[in-house]
Formats: sequence, structure tokens, C-alpha cells
Amino acid sequence: MNIKRIISFILIVLCVLPAASCGLLTTYETTEQTAEAETEGTRPEITSPEPVTLAPIISGDPTETETDEPETEKETDKQTETETEAQTTEAETEPYANELGFKVDLSAYEKYMDPEDKDAYLILVNPDNPVGKDYKPDDLEPLVDTRSDRSKRYMRLYAAKSLEAFLKEARANGCKDVTVTSAYRSYESQKEIFDGDVERFIKQGMTREEAIAKERLDTAYPGESEHQTGLAVDMHNLSSAQLKFKDTYEAQWLAENAWKFGFILRYLPGKEEITTYTYEPWHFRFIGRYHAKRIYEMGMCLEEYLEFLKTE
Repeated sequence: MNIKRIISFILIVLCVLPAASCGLLTTYETTEQTAEAETEGTRPEITSPEPVTLAPIISGDPTETETDEPETEKETDKQTETETEAQTTEAETEPYANELGFKVDLSAYEKYMDPEDKDAYLILVNPDNPVGKDYKPDDLEPLVDTRSDRSKRYMRLYAAKSLEAFLKEARANGCKDVTVTSAYRSYESQKEIFDGDVERFIKQGMTREEAIAKERLDTAYPGESEHQTGLAVDMHNLSSAQLKFKDTYEAQWLAENAWKFGFILRYLPGKEEITTYTYEPWHFRFIGRYHAKRIYEMGMCLEEYLEFLKTE
């Protein structure tokens, strides 16, 4: 009985082992297939690429957005815009700048240099045409170019502004150190200057008559001075007004360009018998551009020009 049971047990085991092996194999294959299926299930499906649109990058002003425009094209456009703006600005200023060849923008001074009333400043003051003792202009303005060692000087408004433009342009053309030494003088101031010089000549041995005659060649008698009108100015770069100033570049530039600013060189060489004064390369007189240009072109002194106007 025991032997039969053993044999039966062995037979049973032999039958069960292949089936178990088959089951294990089947379980392994099933697990592997399941894992493979799960892996395949998570793998992304490969399809044709869609176009990608990038969101704009915002910097600075939130209303401005960057584009995919090449940088070189941007720089070219900016350069073109800058050149266009420069050409526009040049075009706007060119007519004024080239008209008289100014290096400085003097457009703000135009109404003064070329006054609307072109005859307003044709005032003649000389020994034959004196002004009263109490005459004083009511529109005197301080000058910005008074020499530092002098007290503040004044001229009438239109003359003062025109002189400011005159000296701005003079500096731009190399006249760096020209400054104003004298402008408006009252009757009393003129008398003090005149009398002081006369006394000095008397001390040198002249009679009073001789001293007065000599002084009147260089200095106006009180009431006969253009300085009292507020339209005359003395300017140079020497320690005092001297004839040698005429040989400087500054004196030549001022004389040649004064008319553009409404001034004339008042006491010309060769005109002493008419003006009764010697040549003064430092003394300029404001009359406005219209008449200043004509006087300069005709080579006349103011007395001659006023007589000429009577014949027109």
C-alpha cells in the first residue's frame, strides 16, 4: 500500500510540474506584454510639426512690442530717420543761415537788426544838429558785453539786442576778446569827459581855445555826442581806444560785417571834413539793416547818406 501510494504521488507530481511550468511561462509572457503595452500607451504619437507663434517680448513702454525684424534693418531705418530729421532741420534753418552767412542762429534777433520801421533810427547828431541837455531815451537796456573793468553800459532796446547778436557772431568768427567800453552817455557824462581832456591839454601848454579845438577832433562837445542818443557804441580789444586797432583782424571783421546787424562804422577815414571827427575804427552806430547796408555799399558817411535820401 505504501509503495502504491508513493508511486501514485510521484505520478501526480510529474503531471503537475509541466502544467505549473506552463502557467509560470504564461504569467511571465502576460506580464511582459502588459508592461510593453503600458509603455507603448505612454509613448507620444509622432505627427507633423505645427507652426509655433512666440509671444511678443514686452520692454519699456507696454504699448511697444518687438518684432522679428532683423536688427540690421532696424539700425538702417533708425539711421534713415535720423538723417531725414537732420535734413529737415537743416532745410528749416538753411534759408536764414545762408542769407547772410551767419554761423550762429540769430533768428531771435532779426526783428531788432532789421526793424519794421526802417527809418526810426535815422537820427543825425553832430555839431550842426545837437540834442538838448535833458535828452535821454526812455528804452535804455543794459548791455551783456560790457568790459569787466567798466560799469554797466546801456543802449536803446533795438540797438542793445542787435549789438548782442553782432558780438555773438563776431566771437563765432574769431573776434574772441572784443568788448564794449562805452555806449550811452548822458549830457553830464559827456561834459565831464570833454572838460577833463581840455584841462589836460591846457596843462600841456595849450591855450583853452587850442585845447577845445583839439578835443573836438576826437570827442564830441556836450549835446553833440551820438552817445547821448543811446545808439552809438565803442568796442575794441585794446586797453583804450587807439587808432592802431584798425590794423587788427577784429577791427576789419567788425567794419565789414556791421551792416548785417544794423550798424555802420560811423567815422570813416577820408570823411573828416564832413563828420568833423577823425577816423574811429572802434565807434559804431545803429540805424537798422536796411539803411546800414545801403550806406556800406555806397561808401558814404551818415551825413552824405541823409543828403542822398533827399534826392531819391
